[in-house]
Amino acid sequence: MPFLSEFRYVDGFWLALPSFFQQRSQRLHTHASHSTYVFAGVLVWMGLVRALRWRRYNAIHRKYLRKWNNGKGTITPEEAQEITSVGAAYDMPLLLNYALAFALFKTYAIPSISTLLNKTKQLSSTENISKRYADTELLIATYFFCPISGYVNPSMYGDDPKSSSMDDPRAMIALARTNYLHSKYQISNNDFLYTLCLFALEPNTWAGRWGWRALSPLERHAYYVFWAEIGRRMDIKDIPDSFESLSAWSKASRALGYLFLATQSNHDLAGFTLEELLSAVPEFGGLKSFARRLAICAMDDIVREAMMYPKQPWLLRTVVWWSLYSVGVFQRWFLLPRGFPSTPVNVTQNFKTGGGCPRLHPNKWAARPWYRPEPTTSFGYFTEKLLVKLGWYSEMPSSMVRKPLKMRAMRRLCERHPNSKVIQFWDLGHWKEEKEYTNEPSMRRCQSMIPYE
Repeated sequence: MPFLSEFRYVDGFWLALPSFFQQRSQRLHTHASHSTYVFAGVLVWMGLVRALRWRRYNAIHRKYLRKWNNGKGTITPEEAQEITSVGAAYDMPLLLNYALAFALFKTYAIPSISTLLNKTKQLSSTENISKRYADTELLIATYFFCPISGYVNPSMYGDDPKSSSMDDPRAMIALARTNYLHSKYQISNNDFLYTLCLFALEPNTWAGRWGWRALSPLERHAYYVFWAEIGRRMDIKDIPDSFESLSAWSKASRALGYLFLATQSNHDLAGFTLEELLSAVPEFGGLKSFARRLAICAMDDIVREAMMYPKQPWLLRTVVWWSLYSVGVFQRWFLLPRGFPSTPVNVTQNFKTGGGCPRLHPNKWAARPWYRPEPTTSFGYFTEKLLVKLGWYSEMPSSMVRKPLKMRAMRRLCERHPNSKVIQFWDLGHWKEEKEYTNEPSMRRCQSMIPYE
């Protein structure tokens, strides 16, 4: 019967349907291209990076966002250090380190600063500028990353102004050294304040341009709180009361037209500094000249003009900008976060009352390896030789490039003068004692100074 035959046909169709899909699935599996698996693997990896990369950022914001309350609350300088260290030591250490380096470099476009620095002769030779660059980086990194309170554990911070014990005094030792070096010269408050502005503002600018993430409002406020505290301890006057006010003051100062003026002193100082920054780049094939042009592309126009450098072709500037931007994108989506901090100095050492004060070695070195320990093994010696041969360092580590910073005699001096806050420094081969500094509980001054051996 026709009806039964149609039924058998339909019934056979449904019975054959599972095997049809099974065969189709096997065929698709067989002919699936390798690119499908690669694409799926990339997506899984990006998801893993995304899940892990923001953990520290989210953790620090969970800890302080409610306390800060969108600017209605307050955070302490010690808390500001903890907040800024997430980006500066873990998330974008290289980028934010260069941001501070370029902040310092920008000050060389201010005639009053460049003229003074040229007169000191500290930046007029390869040896002098490499030494000053290394010292500046170490001092700033020490009081940026070491606890500004003087204590590893903030709960140990007491209110007794006569207390002379500190767990970790390195930050204020470095700042006191900075104050002493500045005290020998006549520097205007405006020059100090504008330099402070650059240190507080440039990390936000660089992270926004080329970082894998921008700084959050909490992080921007933390940068302001920290550098404003540093400014007060340097006796800088008229510091604006917020990050936004600091930025507005900086723009208003530039608009007055007296900060960035084209002078020969700016050009000379910038030239010496660029030579130091590019010292590891070989001259072969015009590589150093090309690297110098790339560095000029990274300058703001107002700074470049004040330093009397020519404007580079738009194509080169575009390549530099997009190259730096692509590094941030690649880091955001394809690189796992750091598992350990990256800082110019070792900040993990704890200093206990009554304990010794070990030498302080940096974690990174410039082309001329100031403060780099001499090798003690054959393998270390040949490694250093190879690095010199490859041009990574200009010479072997030796006593000629100074011994490491050493905080000796600090405890003995503090015990000898328990009621006075004596600043000691090293000058022309002997020790002197300088004026006393106040020691308010909320703004504890350091009690001694790093000698350079």
